[in-house]
Amino acid sequence: MISPARRAGGWHLVVLAGIIIAVTMSLFVLAPTAPSSSLDKWKLAEARLTLIPKDVNGGRSSEPAPMQFPITLPDAWNKRHPGFGGIGRYRFTVNLGADALADRALYIPRVSNRCAVEINGVKITQPTGSDSTPWLWNRPVYLVIPADKLRPGDNEVIVSVTGEVNSRAGLSESFFGPRVPLYKAYRLRWLFEVDLLWIANLSAIVLALPLLFSWLRDPVGSANYGLFSTGAILFGLRNFHGSVDFLPMPVAYWWPLVSASLGWSLGFVWVFLLRFSDHRWPRFETALAVFTIIGSTALFMVPTDRFMALSPWLWYLPLAAIGLFCVGAFTRRAIAEPTPHRVVLMVGVLAQLGPAFHDLLWIQGSGAFSSVLWMALSFPLLLVLTSALLADDVARTRAALGSMNKILEARIMVARRELESLYESRRRTEREAIGAEERLRLMRDMHDGVGTRLSLLLSGLSRGEISIDEVTHAVRGSLEELHLLLDARGPNTATLIEALANLRYRLEPRLTALGVETRWEIDPGAESLVLSAEKTLNVLRIIQECITNSVRHGQARTVTLRIECLDEALPGGGHGGNAPSFDISVIDDGIGVENAVASTKGGGRGLANIKARAAALAAVFTLRSGASGTIARLTLRDGADHRGLNTERGR
Repeated sequence: MISPARRAGGWHLVVLAGIIIAVTMSLFVLAPTAPSSSLDKWKLAEARLTLIPKDVNGGRSSEPAPMQFPITLPDAWNKRHPGFGGIGRYRFTVNLGADALADRALYIPRVSNRCAVEINGVKITQPTGSDSTPWLWNRPVYLVIPADKLRPGDNEVIVSVTGEVNSRAGLSESFFGPRVPLYKAYRLRWLFEVDLLWIANLSAIVLALPLLFSWLRDPVGSANYGLFSTGAILFGLRNFHGSVDFLPMPVAYWWPLVSASLGWSLGFVWVFLLRFSDHRWPRFETALAVFTIIGSTALFMVPTDRFMALSPWLWYLPLAAIGLFCVGAFTRRAIAEPTPHRVVLMVGVLAQLGPAFHDLLWIQGSGAFSSVLWMALSFPLLLVLTSALLADDVARTRAALGSMNKILEARIMVARRELESLYESRRRTEREAIGAEERLRLMRDMHDGVGTRLSLLLSGLSRGEISIDEVTHAVRGSLEELHLLLDARGPNTATLIEALANLRYRLEPRLTALGVETRWEIDPGAESLVLSAEKTLNVLRIIQECITNSVRHGQARTVTLRIECLDEALPGGGHGGNAPSFDISVIDDGIGVENAVASTKGGGRGLANIKARAAALAAVFTLRSGASGTIARLTLRDGADHRGLNTERGR
């Protein structure tokens, strides 16, 4: 249901369209379709006509020459001489004074199909660049008459017109007078019939080409552009047929080709109008395509002598009826759902009704013979207008896409910032969780190590069961345990070697004071070994326990710590996707565990702890003792977390 406001707006559009159509029609009425009355004094209104028919072989008939008879111009053959085809010789008698011989010209507003002019028996050649008689289709003729071809008194002017049967051939009123006024009238008519036609056709083709390329790039999304551009280019090309001087093919093929091309071009434009107004009628479009194909084929089957008489009924009138239907559907939608482009296009389409009706009457033979065909000029102007509207639509679409791209880019930037903020928040949360986990582990390790030692020390002190030496030993052990925790989890401990360096820094002075020499042999490939804090702590505890056993039980004088990588590092620091395997060996020159003094042997708890820690590391611990000393080896298969420095560790 259309709202009252929209209905009122629609009527306003109808009134506006009516005004534009009225103005357009008035321009057609006032346009110089015929010479002004100022040329009447030079008009050749009457002539004596001789009709020479062609025989069936295309030459002149062998019948006796026909008689001359008077005729009044204009002379349209399909009206006055129906069924005639051949040559019509129009004889004029012009009386000239001696002073007028140097300034004479012949102007014919319209002649069809071919024309030859003789002055006093001498042929006057037209400026076509060829000796052959050109094909003239609704075009004016202007000939400058040389003074030496004229004589004072009566002069005979013969205009020979050659035309096909029922081809709308004939001769309009002609003018024989001074060159300047006749040339002005000729140029004015040439402007409307030739120059403006060329400009309009070329403009329609040029403006339609970008739309055609747009359709080729996107056949589905730009289907409307494809329909219109195809129709516009076809119409522009076929509309040049009136400018052809010499036909490229026989008339029997030329006329059907020109007529069929009109139907094809209009068919594409009609479908475009329907789709532009959001009418999707597949059955109608299919029927139109079938009619166009069958009708175009039928045109080539019509006999040449009957073509001009039958083609309006078989082709042009059905095309006009289909066009009126499509224009009506488009106009109704444009009024019901107006948009600026639809309204402008509707006005342009409705403005074609006047020229179309005028030209249809002319084709039927009801119009004046010398009339200018306006549809050939007005329709290209409509195509130019439509091309401009579609180009504006393309520009608006590109601008909308550009604006949408900017909006999307802004949204992407906002989303990126939100993701970065979310990622940073998650990283912060993870760091806090890792820190909390590290603190928990540290507290657990301190509780299990330092806390346990201090608790036992406090319990012994409260009962008075331990000596000062035992207190000193227990406190020293607690401090060593605390140092181990700091070495394994400290912020400055990135690699295993750095943790071992801290251990060496604490143990070496004490060992030196006991007369024990220490040696540290680090394989170059092991300098970048990294373990987790928990694994590092277990390794440090094992190493410290082994060194303590070497000095305390084995009475060693030299202790060597050796770290060896068991696999070759791959180029670029890789290792085939697995962590490297390595050995940590504590080698001493002591008397061995078996030969240790009973008072220092203990109950084997230290060795049990070492094995337990090795199991936690998924490592293998071996102990070999002999006369030359003891070798304690800890082997980690794929035991390192990764190679290289890890500055994020422990955060």
